[in-house]
Amino acid sequence: MKKRFIFFAILSVFVIFSGVGCERKSDDPLENYEKLKKMADDIDWEEVKSEHQERELDKFIKEELEKESEKEQVFDIVPYDIRFTFSYDWTEETDGSPYDLRMKREGKYYCCIFGFKDIDLSNGMTPDDIYEFQKEDIFEVRDFVELVKEEPVWEDENKKIYRELYSGEFNKVKNYYYCCMIDFKEPAEGFAWVIFSGVPSWVENDLEELDQILMTAEDTGTFMDESLVSENEV
Repeated sequence: MKKRFIFFAILSVFVIFSGVGCERKSDDPLENYEKLKKMADDIDWEEVKSEHQERELDKFIKEELEKESEKEQVFDIVPYDIRFTFSYDWTEETDGSPYDLRMKREGKYYCCIFGFKDIDLSNGMTPDDIYEFQKEDIFEVRDFVELVKEEPVWEDENKKIYRELYSGEFNKVKNYYYCCMIDFKEPAEGFAWVIFSGVPSWVENDLEELDQILMTAEDTGTFMDESLVSENEV
């Protein structure tokens, strides 16, 4: 059926062009039919079929990858009772990482996280101090460091999030560094320092999505304590 359809399509095109300035070498319909039949016979139908299947396979793979990217994966930083949620296009990196959690997204950029407990702070030290110390530690080995913008503090009933976007160069390569701190409110006893780093255009384009990762962070210690209280009351 497909072969007959393509054959008649070729025939139609031939007839159209034969009347709009193309030189007519023959008006014999039988001769034209034989020429077009030969053209149809010369087509590699297996190759056409293969190309169609390949396009369909590419479409299927793309759709499945999009479905996977919409799913979520959860990571608990157990010693600090902090939970982060990432889409499936992020991959955890564990080899040689000093961070409590290090994620990579499709070769575009990284997310590195340190967890902390309030009890670990020295006398007079606050989460803000840790935030500044960590930034200093990162930027002392970067060149041409500049503050691009400081975002307003984001707050809900459970946490505050501080965010600053910097630019800098490392080994003559320019990157953006989105430095963030998540400070959980009482009765929670922890906080997290987070940095996203990567090519400036990629980071800037995805800032809203990066913010969603920060905003969905949870303190699991408080949640567990409340669960234990509920069980004891029962």
